[in-house]
Amino acid sequence: MAQTITSAKQIQHKSRGHTVRQVRSNWYKVTSGETHRIYDVNLGVNGGTCTCEWGRQRPDEDRRSACSHVIAALNYRAAQKGRQVSAWTSVEDARRQHRSTLSIGDGVILTSRVKWHVSGFRSRSKPSASQKKSRAH
Repeated sequence: MAQTITSAKQIQHKSRGHTVRQVRSNWYKVTSGETHRIYDVNLGVNGGTCTCEWGRQRPDEDRRSACSHVIAALNYRAAQKGRQVSAWTSVEDARRQHRSTLSIGDGVILTSRVKWHVSGFRSRSKPSASQKKSRAH
């Protein structure tokens, strides 16, 4: 039986310390920020697979892994489009973000949002307090 991840925010935080290098269109080399080991991550439409210990133990019926290496690669891919992913273990919490969701396996759901800073430049300015109030319905 497949295990599920219960600490998506810890995995998300850990993923931000990894270094990602794209090798081919859906193939990434992810270097662990802690151990400096390099893992192969292959991304598909609904998540990805990884050569890490967690990824190798995924059941045959669903090889997708929501390990920190896959999340790092998905975040890298999102960053190419000026976006950033967030990980959730609750469908309700993910839906509360009012963004599209992607179930990537292991009980983890990703949402994506526009990043405020892209390549050192602001992609758009944050709304001021008065602008936020004027948008209130």
